[in-house]
Amino acid sequence: MGPNGSGKSTLLRVLSTALRPDSGAFRVGGTDSLKSPRVVRAQTGLMVDRPTHYGDLSGWANAYFFARAYGMAEEKAEASLTELFDYFDLAEYRDDKVKTYSYGMGKKLALIEALAHGPRLLLLDEASLGLDYTSQLAYQRKIRDLKESGVAILLGSNQVDEVESLCDRVAFLHRGRLIQEGSPEELISSIKGVRRIEAALRNPVGYGAVEEVPGVARVVPEGRNLVVHCEDRPGIVADVVAGVVNAGGDITDLAVRRPNLEDVYVKLTGEALLNEG
Repeated sequence: MGPNGSGKSTLLRVLSTALRPDSGAFRVGGTDSLKSPRVVRAQTGLMVDRPTHYGDLSGWANAYFFARAYGMAEEKAEASLTELFDYFDLAEYRDDKVKTYSYGMGKKLALIEALAHGPRLLLLDEASLGLDYTSQLAYQRKIRDLKESGVAILLGSNQVDEVESLCDRVAFLHRGRLIQEGSPEELISSIKGVRRIEAALRNPVGYGAVEEVPGVARVVPEGRNLVVHCEDRPGIVADVVAGVVNAGGDITDLAVRRPNLEDVYVKLTGEALLNEG
């Protein structure tokens, strides 16, 4: 986890052997990835955050090309792809040209391509972003099944709820460096005594008055909304609301939530996970 530019995609490219590291080494299934990259690639499935396809070919032709490139026999490729196209509800669109696919359909096709050859290591970059609700459920179910079968999965994602529910361990990246790692429970429990107040505003406002409220540690703008990290003390919610109103804010919705992984990251770095800058 980490905002844009923190190194998530670069790390996944290195681990996929698409990019050679400046230093260090890593092994996949006991194989030295720098000495034998082709062996590692055969065991690895990769889905990038912005997948590209041959637009004038059908979805099936694209996926079949990937499966055969991984060395799958024709019959095995056919069986695996048939199952995956059904699983991700793309079967009725398998013969349509990919250039007619929606963004979400393209993401599902990329998942199929990454999974078809039965990889031992699966590298996913924002895999669920753009998927509809039903497809997200199917994706999460597949990830859990693969984990139970022994597949190693490394997921680059800032979807906090997804990471908390799917991942055994979380690593935070900040400006190309690993700054903290642990289980979701360990990380979240490290900031007990903190509240997360989410205020949805009709229009964005300056929030200097909110930052001056006693007990407020940090205010993070998210579009027109404000996320306030503060200590858990009596009256803090009323004081934060008063600060927003005094700043001219018109609150349309307010939620007080338990801390999550984004709050941990903000405490460690002072930056938001979903920073688009």
